[in-house]
Amino acid sequence: MGAALESVPSDVEILGLALPGRERCFLEPSGCTLDDVLASAHRELARPGVQTALFGHSPGALLAFHVAGVLGAGCKALVIGGQVPRGCRAVLEAQTTEQLHEVLLAGGGTTPEVMENPVLLRAVTKALSADVALGREASAADASLRTRVPLFVLAAQDDPLAPREQMAEWAERTTAECRVLDLRGGHFALLAPENRHTVADALRQALEYAG
Repeated sequence: MGAALESVPSDVEILGLALPGRERCFLEPSGCTLDDVLASAHRELARPGVQTALFGHSPGALLAFHVAGVLGAGCKALVIGGQVPRGCRAVLEAQTTEQLHEVLLAGGGTTPEVMENPVLLRAVTKALSADVALGREASAADASLRTRVPLFVLAAQDDPLAPREQMAEWAERTTAECRVLDLRGGHFALLAPENRHTVADALRQALEYAG
């Protein structure tokens, strides 16, 4: 993903929003509500005269879809991947530790070192549990919600958590165009070098709408 971002024009500001317990917010207690996310995103992104293109992957795709709604005319396009419109049932229904570990294994991207380290695995599982709860809330929110902006959907051919054949369903969630772009690989296919051009092209097209 970092490699794809290298092709972003220098006059574009890139902002990364992290959930509590994740990335730079790792030390914060995991867990927040959809309203928390939307309020925080509005504070960070709603700027007079600034047009935004949003990117979200996995649960972040559902969150980006809802953030687009609160930004209104300030959002011009969405790039999303690793998620089907109503959420993956296997993920949203995961509640026990064993079920959450199955999600980690199915998605890939979690190193053996983490899976074999009780302390790290406990921290990752706790963060995933919070993500699942938030994704469940976002998925259950108004199923009739539609966005008015173009969608660029990154569809991995072998993603067990977001089956390729269901990714076209995103077209039903926008009144604008929906382009489905195929990636080779699984849940984190967007990070693979062979998909760099496709991901970069999706970002470029989305940014053209944000102009």
